Amino acid sequence: MKIRKYFAADMRQALNLVRQEQGPDVVILSNRKVLGGVELVAAEDYDESLYMASEHAKDINNVRSDAKQSNEGRLDVASSQTREIQSESIVSSESGAFWSREPSIDLIQQEINALRKLLEQQMSGLAWGDIGRRHPLWAGLLRKLGQLGISPAIGREIVEQIPENYSFDQAWRTTLALLSYRIPIQDDNILTNDSVVAFAGTSGTGKTTTVAKLAAKYVLENGADNIVLATMDSYRVGGREQLSSYARILGIPFRTIHNADDLAELLEHFYSRKLILIDTAGLSPNDMRHQQQVSLLKNAHTAIQVCLVFSATSQVATLTQIVDTYRSLNPSVSVLTKLDEASSLGGVLSVVMDEGLKIAYQCAGQQVPEDLQQAQATDLIARSIAMMKRYSQENGEEEIEQNFGRYAIYHPLSEYHEH
Repeated sequence: MKIRKYFAADMRQALNLVRQEQGPDVVILSNRKVLGGVELVAAEDYDESLYMASEHAKDINNVRSDAKQSNEGRLDVASSQTREIQSESIVSSESGAFWSREPSIDLIQQEINALRKLLEQQMSGLAWGDIGRRHPLWAGLLRKLGQLGISPAIGREIVEQIPENYSFDQAWRTTLALLSYRIPIQDDNILTNDSVVAFAGTSGTGKTTTVAKLAAKYVLENGADNIVLATMDSYRVGGREQLSSYARILGIPFRTIHNADDLAELLEHFYSRKLILIDTAGLSPNDMRHQQQVSLLKNAHTAIQVCLVFSATSQVATLTQIVDTYRSLNPSVSVLTKLDEASSLGGVLSVVMDEGLKIAYQCAGQQVPEDLQQAQATDLIARSIAMMKRYSQENGEEEIEQNFGRYAIYHPLSEYHEH
């Protein structure tokens, strides 16, 4: 096995130099920027066992030894090793060479990640303990909000407003009142406004059923003369047929939108109708059809209000992805579904509070339209408390304390207001 170092002004020149001298089957062992250019280490007739016994392996052992000296040193090594590994994972199809990564580096990375997690847990515990010592009332309130599923950032903003001379019961009632004020509620009823509304979200959130409930509610209150149903979901088996059946039962027009011409025809033909409800397809953000769907809504000649449909059973990461996916359409209103199936509402409430997405309706069941009602902050709080009492377990206390303690690491306790 022949190992050589190469220096060049840039990566392209270095790869060409390696290819010319050692051929296209050479293995690139490492690369890094140096003064005046880049340095490559390449091996011909690569033998991993020999290379593991080489001086490079000794350098790795030295890194491992240095990493044991201090916690701060470990975190620095983690950062540098991560950057090195990311750079070495690049594949160069132009030169025919490929980047290899030493198994020992993977092992070190795993050890560092485990160490980082351990240190973070210890620091979170210390931060939480500091909150408990300096602000015991706030710590108790944060723990309760954590049981509701409220995010640390929102929980902290609320409890900072509570005077510390309150009794706990008085403080908790005040906390719930402040939380209810924070929940954004849509004051105007969508069904009473002359508008075109598209309901967006991932598959399985209950968009189609929500559209059907709203249409049924409108027909019961206003008749079938001024409402139209439409769908952009021509991909899901049975999706179009389900909404078409509801439209037929209610006696209202129904259209399927395949392209921009279909959308334009819908908006022009039914321009005199007061309400047009559009169901969208729950496609992956990486799906080209999703991008086409967003483009249709964005470029329509008539303003279309976008309402995000959130399932209360979804994880916070999923809810955040929905918001990011449709952010370009400037959604300002939301509907919460599947409240009857959720074990906590704190996650979805935290997302709508963070994003300022006003909640128009809440759904708890499949009955059309009985299980649809206008959103009420007090009802959502009451449901959250009932879920907390039903599903909260003592073994979740540690996770709650870790979450709030972790937040306090990056937002030091000294920033808390003194009352």
